Amino acid sequence: MKQNREYQEILDYMGMRKLPKGFEEAFSLYEPDDSKELIPKDWYEKLLAPYNLPEDKKQYLDEALAAIEGDETVLNFSKFFVWDMCSMRNKYDIDNYTELMPNCLGKYNEAYGFLVLLACVPVSKKEMDRRGIPEHYYEDIPHRMLRDQLKRYIETGKIDVLDMPWKMNFYTLTIFLLDRFLFIPYEHGEGFEMYRNKTTGKVIALNDAGNIYDSEGQVLKWKVSEEWDEPEVDEEVKEEKEYDPNSGHVLATRPAKDPRTFVTVKNETEDEITGNYMNPIGYTEEKMITIKKSEYEKVLKRGDYLIALHIPGGEGYTPERMQNSMRLALEFFAKYYPELDMKGFWSSSWLYDKRLELIIGKNKNITNCQNLMFRYSDGENGHMLYIHLYRDMDNIVTEYPCETSLQKGARDFLLEGGRFCTTGMMILKEEALNGEFYFTKEDEEDFYNSMKVWGYR
Repeated sequence: MKQNREYQEILDYMGMRKLPKGFEEAFSLYEPDDSKELIPKDWYEKLLAPYNLPEDKKQYLDEALAAIEGDETVLNFSKFFVWDMCSMRNKYDIDNYTELMPNCLGKYNEAYGFLVLLACVPVSKKEMDRRGIPEHYYEDIPHRMLRDQLKRYIETGKIDVLDMPWKMNFYTLTIFLLDRFLFIPYEHGEGFEMYRNKTTGKVIALNDAGNIYDSEGQVLKWKVSEEWDEPEVDEEVKEEKEYDPNSGHVLATRPAKDPRTFVTVKNETEDEITGNYMNPIGYTEEKMITIKKSEYEKVLKRGDYLIALHIPGGEGYTPERMQNSMRLALEFFAKYYPELDMKGFWSSSWLYDKRLELIIGKNKNITNCQNLMFRYSDGENGHMLYIHLYRDMDNIVTEYPCETSLQKGARDFLLEGGRFCTTGMMILKEEALNGEFYFTKEDEEDFYNSMKVWGYR
């Protein structure tokens, strides 16, 4: 079956925008079938059945699906979306799709993204069967998103999809709950590499040359190489707004107090590698270190596969549960995804910021879990912490009803001029299994001393 319209003509017809790079090339590889359905009716009914949608809400979705399936151009391009989302090309890119909102379906435009995601489930089920993955690993995975999506729909009437890249993981059955944590394959693409001492096992990480850091060792920009795409710039000019100085827009986004920056250096000879030291506590130092190639082996480079770890809400965020979950994840992916040579684990969270220890102290679940990690700056500010502790960036922290000691301590820290930063982390598979720490006493002392130099408590 031939494509009935050219790529750009289809985009113009549907009114699509903000599509991933490389999309037109992928479309040229897609071979449409003769099916007249976006999603098989039995699957459609089965996925929605547990939620007892009110008649008018169900009728709207039925009509939206009929509108998609009744337009050959929209249907074929929608099936291409499903094919692309479920393909290996996109499985490990967490920031690919941003939104799916056409303007050709009239009052059904808002339902489009949801129905395309729903159509991914039966397609992805075939991949689960091909890999021999038992159903209990994934049968509830799409419902982890459906429960909240349809609750919001029933209560507010809104069915548009918020945070498309994250939710896509669940509808494409790419993410798995193993004991306490969620896991998904992830490709390392940030600007540093890791090395292990062949004798002692100590792990060192060194930045690529050209990364830009602020004076507190937080990355401002990873160097953009020829292999990386420049990020798309949103052409819409947003009106500048005055924010309350005690809102998250100000407190959670403050920069380093000292405006100076530095650029990382990496020099490699036949025998040695010299670069800026990445303190495993979570920041990069200006000081340089040199490692001998005869003593160290490279254990993580760009393009290597890791298992991304995500933290669902609720009880059980302990180092013991984290280690058990990681062990299960290594076994799971080795068995069902043997083509991926998993080097360890990656994650990013406000919970990994060492500054939290200044508030809650040592030997708490948060800080004990932190101790298992090689932490590093991934360029994020305190937005995530503010949302989790104070619900909304517009909320005024001096007026917020703080109930927990963490909320109160973080509030006081921010009002004193403190700064939080979401932090990335790595746990290589060796340490995932043996629980050894990456940081030394000296690393920790450097952090405490640096906090004083930077003017924090």
